[in-house]
Amino acid sequence: MSVQARRASFSYLPYVLILAFTLLLMAAPYFVKLPIPETATETTSARLSFNGGPEQAVELPHRWPRLPASAPVRAVYRLSVEIPTGGGYLLIPAAQQEIAAQLNEQRLGGTQIYISGEPSVGAPYMLRIPDGMSGTADLVITLTRESGVVPGYLSRVHVADESSIADVRWAWLSVTSGTRISVLGLQAIVITALATVWLARRGDPIFAWLFIIGGGSLLYSLANSPASGLVSPDGQPYIVFVMPSFGLMALGLAQAVAGIPRPRWLKIAIVGLPLALTAGVWLEVVPSMVGVLVAALVAIGGHIFAALLLTRDALRCNEWDRALLAVPFFLVAWYGLRDLGIVIGLIDGALLLSGKIRLVTMIAVITLLMRRLVSSLDALDHSNETLRLRLAAQEEELSELHAKEKALTAQTIREQERSRLTRDLHDGLSGHLVSIIALSQEREGDPKAIERAARGALDDLRLVINSLDLDDGDLLVALADLRERIEPQLRRVGMELDWSMENLPPVDGFKPSSALSILRIVQEAITNAVKHGMPGRIAVHGSAGRGETIVVRIANEARSDVAQGHGHGLRNMQRRAAELGGAVNFHLTDGMATLRMVLPSKL
Repeated sequence: MSVQARRASFSYLPYVLILAFTLLLMAAPYFVKLPIPETATETTSARLSFNGGPEQAVELPHRWPRLPASAPVRAVYRLSVEIPTGGGYLLIPAAQQEIAAQLNEQRLGGTQIYISGEPSVGAPYMLRIPDGMSGTADLVITLTRESGVVPGYLSRVHVADESSIADVRWAWLSVTSGTRISVLGLQAIVITALATVWLARRGDPIFAWLFIIGGGSLLYSLANSPASGLVSPDGQPYIVFVMPSFGLMALGLAQAVAGIPRPRWLKIAIVGLPLALTAGVWLEVVPSMVGVLVAALVAIGGHIFAALLLTRDALRCNEWDRALLAVPFFLVAWYGLRDLGIVIGLIDGALLLSGKIRLVTMIAVITLLMRRLVSSLDALDHSNETLRLRLAAQEEELSELHAKEKALTAQTIREQERSRLTRDLHDGLSGHLVSIIALSQEREGDPKAIERAARGALDDLRLVINSLDLDDGDLLVALADLRERIEPQLRRVGMELDWSMENLPPVDGFKPSSALSILRIVQEAITNAVKHGMPGRIAVHGSAGRGETIVVRIANEARSDVAQGHGHGLRNMQRRAAELGGAVNFHLTDGMATLRMVLPSKL
């Protein structure tokens, strides 16, 4: 589709919907919260101690003060809660870092979710209160950070009875660990589809970049999860330095979609920058917090530039699926800035959300795949329809050309047949008519001579007419008909005919024009034998020649005064034979005159 056609069909509706969807996701953390039963009691006060030190009173929600990067921290919160009769649940909307809870020194268990694969990003908890426990109880919540720079966070704690929890259970269970497994499973399916498409379309860089981003995201999720065992506890703090790769890969994907060549430094930086940051922090050349800031800013910047590039290209080409792909990149940058502000203490937030955009990213990728599939199918349908129309036009044109060619061929054949008939009638019939006219004008004309000339004219006319009914394979029939007409005439003049065609092989490509030429040659040879030969026997024999040829010999005893023939009649026979691809030779040896006609078996 041309640029003018795209502009003419431009619709703002998809872009308005994508913008509304993006703004909705940007604002979601500020108004989407897990529901708390109205009858639940809320605890806002606690006593906190760090690493076994002295306790201090704090108000919930509470965030740890910024501590040295990667320093291990063990924060213990002590709360007093009221347990309803009949038991219930402890609801903790958000907690960052590894959590453990004890109620009256009894460990609690329940649902917990680490959407990004590590507890430091924050998660909600719904912990079941043991049966038989009621009244005032001591709750101890321990948050443990083994390493890293993410501060700890504990929201307010709510206690809900069994009956009131029924109305909100679905919302809390919807963010259980099964959700993360489902997201990872869906991500694995999408990556498998991308790998399949990429292997089938190795020349398309878009699918290569999508596969690299999807595969890297899945590995990052598994590496971030301590339960996976892919990275040792000592290596967990360095995983954060992989973030720049995703920003640079997003920029590479945006350039591929927009048709912009990817610079060499970009591909090198995807691998080189994380290695450089990891080595710098590990060798203590670069402070840990500086390394985290550099990694976060590069990742955020790469996603911002990718989102802007995709949006500009979408508006330029009127391809709204490219704008949809820009949504997760922009959201990653938006939530990345928010998470960075939480880490350095500029923003008061409960959860780190930049790692939770994978589902949106997968939706955008699936939409892009389906969109490109539909575009490919539309292009294929359009090509098929174009080819069908062109084929129909070509068939119509060929039909017209065929009709013209058929008419031209028929006309050519008619002209050729008209010329042949004219020539044959002129060569044969005209001579006899001239003789008849000359004989009739003589004062003492010989009636028998006139009769012979008239009979010759009639025979020649019959020869022409009979040749029109002959077809392929009818040479023997034509020769037999000639024999039937010639033999009585020879008998009347006292000549004996020795005719033998048993050894004559079949001839392919036989048609009226070739039949008439062959019959005229044989008839002319027999006529010359009668004129210039001795009374007696005329032999006409047919046989197979060398190679794929046939041979017809006409022989008789010649008179002593007959010389080697070079007359008009012989030249005429030779011309007719040459037109059929053969030859005619005349020999006079020991008083025997022999005319030999050689023709190909395939005329």
